[in-house]
Amino acid sequence: MNFTGVKDHNAMLAIIRNLPGNYLIVLPNAPIFTIVEISEAYNEATFTRREDILGKGIFEVFPDVPGDEMADGELNLTASFNNVIATHQNHEMLVQRYPVRIPGSDVFVERFWSTINKPVIIDGQLHYIIHSITDVTESKLLKSREQYFKALADESPFMILRFAGASCLYANTAWVQTTGLTFEESVGLGYLNALHPDDVEHERILFNYAVKTNGSFESKFRIVNKLNETRWLTVKVLPLHTDGLITEFVASLIDITEQEIADQRIRQSEMLLRQLADSIIQMVWVTDAEGMHEYYNKRWYDFTGTAYGESDGEGWNAVFHPEDQQRAWNVWRHSLETGTPYEIEYRLRKFTGEYIWVLGRAAPYFNENGKIVKWFGTCTDIHEQKLLQHQKDDFINIASHELKTPLTSLSANMQFIERSLLRNRPDDHVLISMISSCFKNVKKLNKIIADLVDANSIGLGELLIRKERFDIIKLLQDVTSNINIGTSTIEIIGESNLMVNADAGKIEQVIVNLVNNACKYAGESEVIIVKAALEDEYAKVAITDQGKGIQEDKIKYLFDRYYRADTANMKYSGMGLGLYVCANIIRSHGGSIGVESKVGNGSTFWFTLPI
Repeated sequence: MNFTGVKDHNAMLAIIRNLPGNYLIVLPNAPIFTIVEISEAYNEATFTRREDILGKGIFEVFPDVPGDEMADGELNLTASFNNVIATHQNHEMLVQRYPVRIPGSDVFVERFWSTINKPVIIDGQLHYIIHSITDVTESKLLKSREQYFKALADESPFMILRFAGASCLYANTAWVQTTGLTFEESVGLGYLNALHPDDVEHERILFNYAVKTNGSFESKFRIVNKLNETRWLTVKVLPLHTDGLITEFVASLIDITEQEIADQRIRQSEMLLRQLADSIIQMVWVTDAEGMHEYYNKRWYDFTGTAYGESDGEGWNAVFHPEDQQRAWNVWRHSLETGTPYEIEYRLRKFTGEYIWVLGRAAPYFNENGKIVKWFGTCTDIHEQKLLQHQKDDFINIASHELKTPLTSLSANMQFIERSLLRNRPDDHVLISMISSCFKNVKKLNKIIADLVDANSIGLGELLIRKERFDIIKLLQDVTSNINIGTSTIEIIGESNLMVNADAGKIEQVIVNLVNNACKYAGESEVIIVKAALEDEYAKVAITDQGKGIQEDKIKYLFDRYYRADTANMKYSGMGLGLYVCANIIRSHGGSIGVESKVGNGSTFWFTLPI
């Protein structure tokens, strides 16, 4: 039967008061439901005392949380009591959230209750309702958290698995969709069926070790889905702790197939590039943005005889000739600081122990933000060319010195003849003109010899620079006043007292060469503008003409040794050494030199000097 038929009221209430469960006796006087008896266990579970609540309505003692819009305890409990009153039958409520107030405060403690309300029938009449409760808060919260976790996990774009040991307890929707395994097929050890056969054992070993050591791990492996497609996943497995003990492992997995395919293509490209670099005759090297070497091709190791990795970082300096190390380092450091391409000739120790001349070149590689991230360089064996150049330089050096003596004597003889003619035959204009022409040719020969000597000194690294402080504007004024400029005029622009620290004689040589070139190759210019100005701690001198300009494909060769841009008509004499000498003089001062020109718009040759 589902009702109680006790006729002795006091006996029944005494029994209720001492029952071990959570029981409350209320009168069926809706809507107050007055409390007439309570068990000690109920008092303890609800933080109440018997004497404080007897005779009070149940909702006076246990109200809803004020301001809680989700509170429905009073509503649902009232409905249950009314159901008992109407039916005289037991009524079991769904698990009810009903927070309990801490006595003497406005603080409520979260509680969930399992509740049964039973009628007490005496002589066929309902006299009482037994309100029986069981605290299910802990299990309810755990279940709620579990549902919350699953809801989040199933909405996650990442695959999530939960394990007890190596046995899978849970697989989210993303795992099911990616692998094609159902939830039921994935639990236990079923998830292993999704792994590529070649990767199963490795992942099993990692997982078992994590379980044994209570550790975590990350890995990358392949799966084969139900469509027989192979996909790459990356996984991170972490242990979950409860009260200091590991209760589960959680694995998060990400599909990285597209990334892996891209990485494989990159690795294939790198392999092809390495094979290409190893197949060429040049030595190839790569550094980071700071100039630390990261890579050399096979040719480097074959040539130098160094072990793999021995030349990394700054190890390359050990195979440079001792006399070239500091010079090469200075040029390299300048390129690193300014981003300008690196080019230098130096001697490199071969595996035989002999030093071989090479041409070192490097260019910077920029990222999408314009920042240098790498330098790519080469070393080219130029030893044979260098030996031939040395032989040529030796010949030029000897020939130049051998020519100087007879030219000096010739100049003296020509001066004697000229004075004699002017004194004894002043009207013999033809002969006097011939003597003047001889003087001009001797002057040209002296200029050619001077250029050859300077070029030879540069090639031998013997260009002597004697620096002093001087005003570059004043030097420009003094130098240009003595140059035969034909029909053109020279306009100097710039304020005085622009001081530089340089070799005045060598800089004068550069100015004379550049201005003479402007007069020679752009004779149609009405005005040749010589401008000097301060730019970023450098004095910049620019000579601008109004000539026909220079073809773009020739500009990059203008400062090379023996290069001439006007070889088509050979109208002007020279050996193509002037600009080569000028460039090396300026670079020896730590400056730069260049040209800006467009066909039909004239040219501007410029150089800079540190102030």
